[in-house]
Amino acid sequence: MHKREKITLLISLLILLILSACARDSSTRDWKVFTIEEEPAINIQFRLPPRWLVDYAPHQFQPGRWDVTLVPPRCVPEQENDYQQNCVSLVVHIKEISTFNKEAFFELTSGDIALGQERGQSAVLLDQDTFRVNRLEMNQFNHLISSPLGEVEMSSYFFETDSAYFTIITSFPYEAPEFEAVKNFELLLRSVELVK
Repeated sequence: MHKREKITLLISLLILLILSACARDSSTRDWKVFTIEEEPAINIQFRLPPRWLVDYAPHQFQPGRWDVTLVPPRCVPEQENDYQQNCVSLVVHIKEISTFNKEAFFELTSGDIALGQERGQSAVLLDQDTFRVNRLEMNQFNHLISSPLGEVEMSSYFFETDSAYFTIITSFPYEAPEFEAVKNFELLLRSVELVK
């Protein structure tokens, strides 16, 4: 390959990357930016999907912990009334104040998780992954929960900044990637970034 062809190929690839980045951002461009301004240590922001409700507060009995509830209109396709269920939670632990133990979290989520008092019932580990979102390293753990009402995929996400630990827990119907709430959550997750 000649030098001129290499340069042309490189420029084409750069243009393709720029266009794909712009296309990704356009899907959430009109979404409202969510951040918790009351606590500077919570130094992230993300795009909130349209019609999603959000509520947050510091935990009453655990210093340094903040609970954020994110509620899409419907958590399952067959849900009868909007906002009847909660299927996305974000928990923030401020470093040096909270008693959060990162190693214990990884130990719990990197295997099967026993559920309740019922013997033998557990959330079975399906897979785990590590990926980057806007310079933040995220760890993902997917578990399958079987119940009389159907199978649910519970996903746990962990990431940290210099001032806080963040865990996101979702529970959606198993193998429902085309469901609107799942697609919107994935876009929300890809929009997480450090506050500038």
